Amino acid sequence: MRRHSIVSVAVGIALAANGPRMAQGSCGFDTISVTTSPGFTLTTNDDYKVLEDTAGNITYGLYCDSQPSGVDGIDKWFKVPVESVGIRVAVAAASGFLEILGKSKAITAADDPSGLTNICTGSVATLDNSTSVDVVFSSDAASDGDKSVRLPSDDSLTPLQRAEWVKFVAAFFNAETTAASLFSSIASAYECHRGNMQHLVGAPHVYWVQYTESGTPTYDIVDTAYQKELLAAAGATNDTAAPLSDPTDQSAFQAAVKDADNVFDQTNLTDYGMRASEWYTDFGYTDAQNSDASFLQQRSIWRTDGYTSAAGVSNFPEFAYARPDLVLQDVISVIEPTYNASYARRWVWWLGGTTESTVTISSANYDCDAPWLPQVATCSERSDFTGDASSSSSTSNNGGNDSEASHGRAGKIAGGVVGAVAVVALAIVAMHYINRHRRHTRIRALSGASGFGGESIGLHDTRPRVYS
Repeated sequence: MRRHSIVSVAVGIALAANGPRMAQGSCGFDTISVTTSPGFTLTTNDDYKVLEDTAGNITYGLYCDSQPSGVDGIDKWFKVPVESVGIRVAVAAASGFLEILGKSKAITAADDPSGLTNICTGSVATLDNSTSVDVVFSSDAASDGDKSVRLPSDDSLTPLQRAEWVKFVAAFFNAETTAASLFSSIASAYECHRGNMQHLVGAPHVYWVQYTESGTPTYDIVDTAYQKELLAAAGATNDTAAPLSDPTDQSAFQAAVKDADNVFDQTNLTDYGMRASEWYTDFGYTDAQNSDASFLQQRSIWRTDGYTSAAGVSNFPEFAYARPDLVLQDVISVIEPTYNASYARRWVWWLGGTTESTVTISSANYDCDAPWLPQVATCSERSDFTGDASSSSSTSNNGGNDSEASHGRAGKIAGGVVGAVAVVALAIVAMHYINRHRRHTRIRALSGASGFGGESIGLHDTRPRVYS
């Protein structure tokens, strides 16, 4: 009996520190030396490799020439590299992993081709029992018999844990070294931005929320690993003063998020062009602008489906899971917009605006010959960013979202300082005016000064978002 125990590798985040290591047998398979859990393991032998999905409890054997005999513990065998891939859109992230690896053309079928937003594929057929593909990535390892391979389909993994599955997908293309190098850069950038956001003066309150209407409506503060870590990485807290014990209690939900600086929403909103109104109605806010909740007064409500196909399908589940560093920067640009004022968001958009300023993926903003998805910008470590005006980025360009700068906590701090200075300056002028024009003129001057700077809260940028 042959045993697959020559090189056992648990795939994980430590890659950022260790880097990839290559070992080649007769097949020329690469070996990457990293560790983490939960996830998967990779075992490399001379003529085959074993990919074990430890979360799904299923083991795949990958061979280069002929299928080895007498190997124990293999559930499914695949000849690699595979050439054609089917995708079940419940794991649309497979498309993003393939795109970042430069393998989008391998996608030849999907159970719902219109549910994919990747414009770099060739012709994509409808996946059914008669479709001929080498492998099908699915949320269910049994969905397509011997062809199906399971990928995570929920948010129970942190952003880096989820992104690391690019190496699992890469194993079917013998592209582990490429995947390892990409993930190393992505993890390094993510951890750098995360570290930079841990010096804020007072953590802003940010919540990820969802309304669900199935029988009795529910109002949830989303607390799964992906969203919770993303907010923590951005320097925010989502600890409520009034924890929710009954998700059907609308009043309790409103009380719990009342202290929010920003809210991120993942409700299934369908009234396109009127989704802000739909959101207010769903969550029971009948007079949002006159609410004593700050995030409602500023309409600081955000979503991640701002980059879509022409049919309105969100690109986030497809590309974003491959690039947690960009998702984190999207979130940071909302919470602390002065951190990198030149950053242009990819997926996050402002639901609270007066227009639905989303972007349709096209060759104008995504070049398949020079795609931005695999391009990882370096991050410079800094410990001086505290979220106040004195630690702001020196860059002034905000990618067309300058008026949105008032939404972050830093914007409030800066706005308060500017407003206070303006009031003091105007008061000096007013006192001079008082000395010269007493009685009724003095009263009018003081009345004008007392309201100075108090109207900017209702001013919002309604221009189309500039995407770069």
